Amino acid sequence: MGKRHSVVARMGLAPRARIALTVLLVALITLVTRVATPDTQEPSPPETSDANSSERPRETIQIIGVQNPALGIEDTIPAILVSEQNLRVSVPQVLTDALRGVRTVAVQTTTPGQGSPFIRGLTGSGILNLVDGTRLNNAIYRAAPTPYIALVEPRLIDQIEILRGPASVRHGSDAMGGVIQLHTRRPVFEGSSWQSRGTIIGIFNSADLARGMRAEVEFGNQELGFMGGFSGLETDDLEGGGNVGRQIPSAYSSLGGDLAVLWTPAKNQTLTFDVQYAQQPKSPRYDEMTTGFGQSHPSASEFYYEPLERLFGHIQYQDARGSDYFDSFRFDLSFQRIRDDRRTRDYESTIQVRERNSSKLLGISAVATKRIGDDFRLNWGADGYLDWVSSDRDDTDTLTGLTTSVPSRFPNGSTMNTYGVHSDFSLGLLPGLTLDGGIRYSFIDTEIPGFGSSPPGHSQLSDVTGSVGILLEIWSNTEFIASFRRGFRAPNIFDLGALGPRPGNRFNEPTSQLSPEIIYTTDLGFRYHGDTAQTEIFFYYSHYDDKIESLSTGGLTPEGRDIVKSVNTKEVRLAGVEVFERIQLRESISMAFSFFWTWGEQSQVTGGFEPADRIPPLQGSLGFPWQINERFSIEPYMRFAASQRRLSARDERDPRINPLGTPSWATLNVRGQFKWGKHTSLSAELRNLTNSSYREHGSGIQAQGIGLACSLHLVY
Repeated sequence: MGKRHSVVARMGLAPRARIALTVLLVALITLVTRVATPDTQEPSPPETSDANSSERPRETIQIIGVQNPALGIEDTIPAILVSEQNLRVSVPQVLTDALRGVRTVAVQTTTPGQGSPFIRGLTGSGILNLVDGTRLNNAIYRAAPTPYIALVEPRLIDQIEILRGPASVRHGSDAMGGVIQLHTRRPVFEGSSWQSRGTIIGIFNSADLARGMRAEVEFGNQELGFMGGFSGLETDDLEGGGNVGRQIPSAYSSLGGDLAVLWTPAKNQTLTFDVQYAQQPKSPRYDEMTTGFGQSHPSASEFYYEPLERLFGHIQYQDARGSDYFDSFRFDLSFQRIRDDRRTRDYESTIQVRERNSSKLLGISAVATKRIGDDFRLNWGADGYLDWVSSDRDDTDTLTGLTTSVPSRFPNGSTMNTYGVHSDFSLGLLPGLTLDGGIRYSFIDTEIPGFGSSPPGHSQLSDVTGSVGILLEIWSNTEFIASFRRGFRAPNIFDLGALGPRPGNRFNEPTSQLSPEIIYTTDLGFRYHGDTAQTEIFFYYSHYDDKIESLSTGGLTPEGRDIVKSVNTKEVRLAGVEVFERIQLRESISMAFSFFWTWGEQSQVTGGFEPADRIPPLQGSLGFPWQINERFSIEPYMRFAASQRRLSARDERDPRINPLGTPSWATLNVRGQFKWGKHTSLSAELRNLTNSSYREHGSGIQAQGIGLACSLHLVY
């Protein structure tokens, strides 16, 4: 015991973290020893099969192909499915933690408590985020990294679909680099008698001394189900690897609650009502309050999101009983309010700024599917989203206490309304040959009232988006895929009307008219689904026109920030490869290897091309999942990333990015799960065992050092 303590002490952890890590290491070793000892008790009776049970069999990150048409994903769009089991083993504090390490997804972390996923070199409003089929993206999403997906409770998610490349036919604006769709759990029961179940989850992470919990209760029968839950999390400052130590200020907290009601009036017919609420009361913007690369002092003395908040209400009707007109039909009505309030003060300034920004998004959509014969499948639908933006800002002189109203970050009362109709099909031309195609018409109406010195603006844009793809199955379980897809992103309120400080020591001024961004992507892929191996390889090339960028006006604010405006200036070329391989080495152990690489270049205003902005480096993972027995599984794995030396001029000025480039890194990790029967399970992950000091490309903070993250699930 003393020897273990001395080893932990030499890791350079703070005293409280050393004590906690020592206790948890001893507990984990005890569990491993217990599992390794033969079980002399009578075997437990087989568990009942319940699709919503938290003790469902272990699943893997799946490749989605023609074997999964029920998911509603076009056959020729590369996609993966992340199961609830994978989410649990990753022990996430916020949702983006669960995406870190998932193949083809890079995660940038500006500050703890947030995170922005990258797919094929794009992030922010270039990636569409959906919750149960409805948009999370709104009119104040920026093309740069955004914090809003972290406002979805990760332990409420049942599975995540990740589509790579444009998916604008079904989903409209923003689905250019890909789509991340979050599916939440529902209170499903079997039988006519009333039943109940509950779950309590405890969370701990030694790197930031995070402690959290989630409690939920469900009751109902096969006709009517209710579910309610509450979540809370609090952290201290994050300890980085090596000699970085605690990174101050990086502590944050979060809380939330949710309610769901599921009514099943008839077989294959459901009506769901659910409400979700999440808040981070005070989250620091770490990179703004610390000295970054190329800076002699921080950009701000104060920068807090106070608060970040999401309120979501949703009604969904699904009918899979079939009729002459459809096999399945879904109708969604949703409302979402996101608050992005801030308290900021420029470095050593006496003026404190308070902002109150919000988006209220009302959505309505209807989708139907119909199979005609054995070879033709049709999907069609319509949707509309109405977005209202409110914003105000005031300055307070900390010396005199005088408060003055000043122009807000966004034009108060701005609206952005989007409407669309779409249809796509899958047609079996010959045995083993499938043709996919689709088309969508979108109309976007944006109105910005005049404010300050900026005149009012009103724009109406329309867009026609299409896709075509072929899938060739030469022999069983082997597919070749080729597709050509067009995506677009309509300029939103953030692009047109944002006013105020931006990351990278910039100050944004409003602009008048912008054109939609357009992307054309060609995919060539190969998929194999065998009993002992899975393989997927995709090559892609994207041509990205009229990219909206912040262009320097040449001016400076009195505080020394560069004044920028949004303009359609860039032509971007993106190319890459995505590789995944899973091999069953023995009955209980397998090898999973993946990597992805994106190359990008963009045009310059002065002529010629330069490396594209914020392109993640080649990165991937190698792991060996081992199902030791029915109760215990473990996976040693490595995550790695090559260096990124190809930087744009904007990257070189970004205080979050080393102007010499981001160094390569690798971490060794071990994760696993232990189950005590049907009611208790422990998920744990030992992270960064070598205590490497590294930063994921574009992030504003060093990644965590060595530590243990764990969650204990109690089901009753």
